[in-house]
Amino acid sequence: MRARVVAGLALAFSLAIPAGARAADDYTPPSTEAFLRSIRSYPHVAAAARRETIRKGVPQLARCMPATQVRKLIGDPDFGYVAYREGTSGKVPSKQLWNYILEKKAATETEPGSRVVIWLDTGGKLQAVTIHGAPDIEHTISRRSQQCPQP
Repeated sequence: MRARVVAGLALAFSLAIPAGARAADDYTPPSTEAFLRSIRSYPHVAAAARRETIRKGVPQLARCMPATQVRKLIGDPDFGYVAYREGTSGKVPSKQLWNYILEKKAATETEPGSRVVIWLDTGGKLQAVTIHGAPDIEHTISRRSQQCPQP
């Protein structure tokens, strides 16, 4: 029964985002639950090489950059999820959020850890970058409004 429910959810999710709205490589990041299960001990800290890749790659990110290019610059996210439009009962996706965890202090955090969050539109284009608890990276991102290149 459980396998049938999981298969049904996977099918529903695959149908929720129209084919043209998926990233070019159809990449699906791990779920939040899968990421949390992968943590062996706390505090969880990203490896130095991963943190350096993210620190060097974030300043090169630009609005409307395809998701494939984001992954080339800063690697695969630790986890991601789809956010849905308000009032659609979880039926109309509005964006994808990819999370790059630099540090997670505890299983249940009262003091937030540090992370980079990539906001992608339903077409897999970068819309925003937010950084929490990582001043060494935060100061490197541009706060100016960027326009998407015209086709």
